[in-house]
Amino acid sequence: MRPGRLALWIAVLAAVAVATRFADPRLVHVLPVAINLALAAVFAWTLRPESVPMVSRFARRERGQLEPELVGYTRTLTVVWVVFFLAMAAVAATLSLAGWTVAWLAFALFGNYALVAALLVGEYLVRRRRFAHLRHAAPAEMWRHACAELRGD
Repeated sequence: MRPGRLALWIAVLAAVAVATRFADPRLVHVLPVAINLALAAVFAWTLRPESVPMVSRFARRERGQLEPELVGYTRTLTVVWVVFFLAMAAVAATLSLAGWTVAWLAFALFGNYALVAALLVGEYLVRRRRFAHLRHAAPAEMWRHACAELRGD
């Protein structure tokens, strides 16, 4: 997905957030579900045969040309992120529909982000071990590359 389309998705989600502020307060429960589904869609869209997987795009920003052993790894990792975002949407929806407001709030404000961070750190550690013979950027540098790719810089 082009960064402009990602920006459009984010703008739509922001509009939903503003609209829910002035509407039924329960509608705010839709926001974490919608954000996770939008991210899943963005990552999944890049898995089409004629496209470059999202994580491969991030890695190319860091490395230039990808080593052959990283091509399959980054594609698989893109799939992992799609599944992750779908799971986060399902958790948020389930907590909301079950009426577990305190649990939903904890998940929406902290849990979802903590799990994103855990996946990022866990993947980084796995990659450093699995591909120890390759150079790896520091997490902050990787984050800058990912943000630049999403912005379309």
